[in-house]
This record gives sequence, C-alpha cells and structure tokens, in this order.
Amino acid sequence: MGEVGMRKLSLPDKAFGNLLKFILDENITDINWSQGLWVNDLNKGRYKIKGFTLDDNFIQQFYTRISNLMNVQFNKNNPLLEAETDNLRISILHDSVTNTGISISIRKTPAVRRINRDSIVKDDYCNGDIDTFMENAIRAHCTVVVGGLPGVGKTEYVKYLTQFIPAYERVYTIEDNLELRYSAINPGKDCVEIKISDTFGYSEALKASKRQLPTWVLLAEARGEEVRFLMENISAGVHCLTTVHLDDVSKLPDRLRNMGQTINENDVYSFIDIGVQIRSVVKEGEKIKRKVAQVICLSREDEKNGKTMIYEDGKILTKDLPLDIKRKFELAGIKNPFLKENEE
Repeated sequence: MGEVGMRKLSLPDKAFGNLLKFILDENITDINWSQGLWVNDLNKGRYKIKGFTLDDNFIQQFYTRISNLMNVQFNKNNPLLEAETDNLRISILHDSVTNTGISISIRKTPAVRRINRDSIVKDDYCNGDIDTFMENAIRAHCTVVVGGLPGVGKTEYVKYLTQFIPAYERVYTIEDNLELRYSAINPGKDCVEIKISDTFGYSEALKASKRQLPTWVLLAEARGEEVRFLMENISAGVHCLTTVHLDDVSKLPDRLRNMGQTINENDVYSFIDIGVQIRSVVKEGEKIKRKVAQVICLSREDEKNGKTMIYEDGKILTKDLPLDIKRKFELAGIKNPFLKENEE
C-alpha cells in the first residue's frame, strides 16, 4: 500500500488570522512558524517577519479547526497533522515532539507555471542549449528524473517541461497532494489526475495506469517501493517524468536502487534516460536563485552501464550522446537535440 494522501479541505480566509496577508502575497511561497515567522519570498529570499507573533489561542483554534474538518486527532499520540486546500499544503507538529513549541509549515501550490522561457534567460536558470535539449528530450519521449534537495523547485521544473508534451498524448499524474496541476496549466490536453489515498496507493495507481493507456506517467515524487512499479510501466513503453530527493545527479542510479530491493541495476540504466539536478541559493534579503546544475544521460550498451554528464555548472561538457538516447531523438525526427526545430 502506498502512502496516504493528505485530506483536502476548504478553509475561509478568516481561519488564517494574521497569516492571511502572507497567504495572499503571490511572491511568498512558504510560511513557517516556530517561535517566530519565517517566509520564503521569490524576490527577497528567506527572512524573518520582525515583531510578528501568533498567540496561543489562535494557534489552538487553527489546528483544532483543521483536525475537526479532517475528523482526526491531533495530540501527543498523533503529533503530525497534515492537510491541503486547493492552493496550500499545511503541516503542523505537536509541541509534545518539539522543544520549541507548535511548528506550522504552509507551502503554496498554485496552479501556475512559474518557470517560462523569459525567466530561464532572465534568471540564468540554465544554458540556452541545455534548455533546448530538455525540450527536445520531452518531444523524443525520454524518461526524465528531476533531482534535488527539498524545496529547491523540482516540481516547478517538471511543470515547465510538461508544456512540451503534445495535447493528444495522454498523461496520467499520480500524487499524494496535488502540486503538478497538469490540467490547469495545460488546458485542453488529455490528462487523468490521480490523488492517492489509504485505499488506492501508489502501487495501485501505477498498476491501474496500464489499463488507462497513458503515453506519459507523471509521478510527483519517487520515494520508495513504488519505483519498482514505475520501472515496470517504463519497461512496457510508457514515458515518465518524476522527481527524487538527491544531492548529486551522478548518484541517481544508486538512489533509485535503494528505494526498492527488487530493482535491477541494469533496468535503471536501460529505462531512465536523463537525470537533472536542480539547486537553489536562498539568502536573506536576496532573490532566490534556482538553476539546472547538472544533466546526465544514463545508458546501457553492449551489456555495459554508462553515465554521461553532459552539463554542469552552466557549461556543456559534451554533445556526444549515448547511442540509445541519440536513437530516440532520431526516431522523433530531431537531428540535433541542442537546436530548435526551426534552427536545424
């Protein structure tokens, strides 16, 4: 059984009290309370709101309202309370398991695509050639795994890549909390959005996807044993976009293997085409800087597994791709993966 998805609920504006102005600020992406209020701002980085306090009565009312709506207990025996609204993920830790009092974390999950062509250039998100390469990789049906530490923007990059999937190709998204928002950011495209639950987990969703005839499976995050079922789907011809917690893209094969004891190393190199590492720099008072830090190609040729780092730290290291990946581009009619179609 897969992990249980967060319960979805509706909260009125007044439920957020003095937090509401930060909820409504489009530049703020994360709100964290623990003895003080810290926010992540796209333009100002991460900083503390000076002079801001939440009284104990509000905090109690806030978590009581959420626990009542979800019909779950929140106490020392059940110290983690999680929920989601249409645009927010809420996580609350009970003070019985912290030494700093109640901890509240709110992450915004708006149905918008924050990364676009203009921002890639303006923010120096990645080299222009590698941006074109990744666009062509999606058109060539390459399976892509986006890695990075928590909060660096892995899902945002996946959302950016989805625009290159043709409307007629069926996409099957699987999430425990709705962040990809494929239908909303890609209106008119064929899509089935699955939210897992305690009765329909990742494993069940991946098994069911085979009968839904998807061209793509978008798994919001690969975390554990479900990777085995994902690999089975890929081996059957389904293409995939997913994310994984990772500190260096060269460790991707080992990371995937460690998630499932039955995953064969050769299968990882055979079925995963491209790994991307996203990194971010968050400083107080400065705009948050996110970028594609590494791009690697995995391959299996002549019974040998190979890793080819093609991009790192803003530089193309090589344009000589493994034969099996080069073949994918050729089958898609893409002569030079690093050039746009009208430039070839």
